[in-house]
Amino acid sequence: MLKTLAAFILRGQSQAVLVTVLFAVLALMLPPFSILSGAAVALVTLRLGAQPGGVVMAISTLLVGLLSYFTLGNPAPALMLLTALWLPNWLLAWVLRSTRSLALSLATGGALGLLGVLAVYLALGDANAVSQWWQAILQQVFAPVLQAADDPQRALLSEGIARAAQIMTGLMAAGMVLNLMACLFLARGWQAALFNPGGFRDEFHGLRFGRGMGLLTLLLLAMAVLPMGTASSLALDSLLVLSGLYLLQGLAIAHAVVARRGLNKGWLVGLYIVVFVFLPQLMLVVAAAGWVDTWVDFRRRLAVQGDGSG
Repeated sequence: MLKTLAAFILRGQSQAVLVTVLFAVLALMLPPFSILSGAAVALVTLRLGAQPGGVVMAISTLLVGLLSYFTLGNPAPALMLLTALWLPNWLLAWVLRSTRSLALSLATGGALGLLGVLAVYLALGDANAVSQWWQAILQQVFAPVLQAADDPQRALLSEGIARAAQIMTGLMAAGMVLNLMACLFLARGWQAALFNPGGFRDEFHGLRFGRGMGLLTLLLLAMAVLPMGTASSLALDSLLVLSGLYLLQGLAIAHAVVARRGLNKGWLVGLYIVVFVFLPQLMLVVAAAGWVDTWVDFRRRLAVQGDGSG
């Protein structure tokens, strides 16, 4: 079904705009649909180039803007979709098309996330202001729960909100970056399914970031641990963004190992269920494995062992 949708998107500009706008509107009610909207822009850019992708993006922004203006009296949703979804996906797809480097494309997405974190700190001033801003938002979101709770529970919830507020900038930036990655992966998968079967699988299996990003991660970790006030908070939020990228590298290792060893894909299903459903704390373990792979290169060692045993 998704392959049919991809073929429909590439049938022409009108079809691409239709899919982009339709899923963008649905995303305003169910956010996961944003992945399909962003992937449509990315697919056109990957296959046809930056200009056709930019045209689809521009027309979609205009149509959603008009629609939101006449129904809501405000074109803001169109600007939000443009800046947070379509434009970044267009950029990442253009980088991937130009360089054919999945790692560089994802690193570009990570850089956008880091710029977003920095922008929040520059706009609000310092770590305390950032934390208070998020705390006010979270208290408003959880107001019904806080009102319904008794005093001990309310105190516990308030403490949890205060702690979450300290890392919300990083969590939100990491989430947005991972959403962009999902769009790009889907678009690349569509492109491979239509024109190069198995190509995206091999590309993902080989995903590995450079040592420059590994050193940056180590520097941010040191800054986050040291008592440096706002700089430490900024480093921690930035570290969360890079952890999202290394989570993908860690998953790429798992996929490559399963493929190389000829293991049942149930191992991957089990890994995803455990990591994303039952024990999300293990995301940090997978991300750490991805970072270590920057220096150790598990897949190369596995290939050498495989050749030696054969």
